[in-house]
Amino acid sequence: MLHDALHDGADATTVFAEFVRLLQMHAAKEEIGLFEQARLLEPLADQIEVLCREHADLHRGLAGGLTGEDVPDALRLLVTHIDDEEYDLFPHIFHALDPEQWEEIDLAHRAIEAVWDDGEKTSPATATASAGTGSVTS
Repeated sequence: MLHDALHDGADATTVFAEFVRLLQMHAAKEEIGLFEQARLLEPLADQIEVLCREHADLHRGLAGGLTGEDVPDALRLLVTHIDDEEYDLFPHIFHALDPEQWEEIDLAHRAIEAVWDDGEKTSPATATASAGTGSVTS
């Protein structure tokens, strides 16, 4: 949608705002759900901390809106961030977590979605309390 809005010459501000909102929800789901469980896998903890810092960098880089000066760098970071998750981290996590851990991740994701569906943004700590999971560092 963002691509179409930009190429059609339409005002893409609303579409960009929704993109950022969904990206924030996605990051919260990772940090509170998947990453909390993956941190228990000792060799991955440092890599997860880097990805969480990148989430914060993305948030800051996109905060200036569609025309913000940091948007191009943030979008480049997003591309490498996704590659790091998809090709380096996720394949290890997929087989390492047990069914109970996947259930905890699912519960955390549903709690975050409920908060976002209410039209509210939440901090990882708030969503964690709603999900009934452990503490979060971000």
